[in-house]
Amino acid sequence: MRKQIITTICALAGAALTLAPAQTALQADALTQPRLYDLEEVLTPVWEGDICYQESVLPVADGGNDVIIPLLYPATEILKVQNAGLTVTYRAGSDYDILDGKLVVFGRGRIPIMSQTEFSPSAGQFPNLEDGGYLCFQEGSYFHDRQLVVTYKHEGKYDGYVPESKAELLPNLQQKLQKGESLDMFVLGDSISAGANSSGFSEIFTSPYMPIYPQLFADGLKQKYGLKTVNVYNHSVGGKNSAWGVNEIENALSSHENVDLAVLAFGMNDGNLSPDAFNSNVSKMINAVNTKFPDAEILLVATMLPNPKSSYAQLQGLFHISMVEDLQTNGVAVADVTAVHESLLARKRYADMTGNNINHPNDYLARVYAQTLLTTVGKEEKLPNDTATETNSGSTTPQKQGCNSVASGTLCAPLTLALWLAISNNIRRKKSEEN
Repeated sequence: MRKQIITTICALAGAALTLAPAQTALQADALTQPRLYDLEEVLTPVWEGDICYQESVLPVADGGNDVIIPLLYPATEILKVQNAGLTVTYRAGSDYDILDGKLVVFGRGRIPIMSQTEFSPSAGQFPNLEDGGYLCFQEGSYFHDRQLVVTYKHEGKYDGYVPESKAELLPNLQQKLQKGESLDMFVLGDSISAGANSSGFSEIFTSPYMPIYPQLFADGLKQKYGLKTVNVYNHSVGGKNSAWGVNEIENALSSHENVDLAVLAFGMNDGNLSPDAFNSNVSKMINAVNTKFPDAEILLVATMLPNPKSSYAQLQGLFHISMVEDLQTNGVAVADVTAVHESLLARKRYADMTGNNINHPNDYLARVYAQTLLTTVGKEEKLPNDTATETNSGSTTPQKQGCNSVASGTLCAPLTLALWLAISNNIRRKKSEEN
């Protein structure tokens, strides 16, 4: 029984790790605790509905006694404010309030507020290229322990990028989903896919023990389509890039008798590559999957963005465009997390959605990953009077509005993201000249 518990824990974490006895006991105890989050709520797409569930924010002192924090939408009613662990619920009126649709955290209340000295240290690993000084960079549960989650009602409509359904590119997967068959899912990626900074990641494993995004994706498939089993075989390793993926994938695939869906998720650690070089590596991994499992279909995950104020931000913001243009085809679909994250950054601060303030998601953004993947593989369900941003179905690139959009004329980080866009336009011009 103990062996089964440990196996389950490692499967949830998405990585094979050697656990200390005390940590193993803690994780085994956590499995017996009631789940503090509702799966349907956390997988409700942030671009849908009039209620936002457990949207994360980071209270950082801004010079006054109280801290005013923008939300994804202007809130009309705040239903609940909790710590990110969902173990403490704060009181309206004494701990927080709402002002012009924003969350106000009272300095006199119980909610811990991060000081500017903590958030902008005088020394560190990552210089703040935009504002000077350094960026606060911490691994583990540091940011999770300081973030809040807010559930609120709103009247505003989402006008950012909405992920497109790519169901028609994945017919084999659709057949399995519609029949409610079991699914074997292979995952290969970097630390984001390994689960780094998710509360359910085995190296952190703290309340509310939110599963890492590949497992959330699997849980969502089971819930939506009634699948009895989704086997997640996660070979992702922190710090790795697409070149490592090329070298590793054949060996990783050889340990499996069947793969129905291969999730390939690189890009964050490939910022020094051109889009063409990155695509070349991903194409080799696609070929390896096709060779070993001809009936398997492939989901390419375009990475979230690194902190645009850090030196880690290089060319990652370009990959999603070239992946859709050059790699997406029958049997291969792109889940464009990059475009979704760009849209969120037009409305929310980077620190509100990060696990380490440089290149990892927190629970909230890991949920957005899962929401994006579920929407990408699912059949499109149009809502009546849907006023969300329309996408051009005849185009192979997303028609984005909001942050970093040419159409909107707004940029989250003018220097870095303007460079991404300039290089992107240059790539498009060269492709046009070649054709």
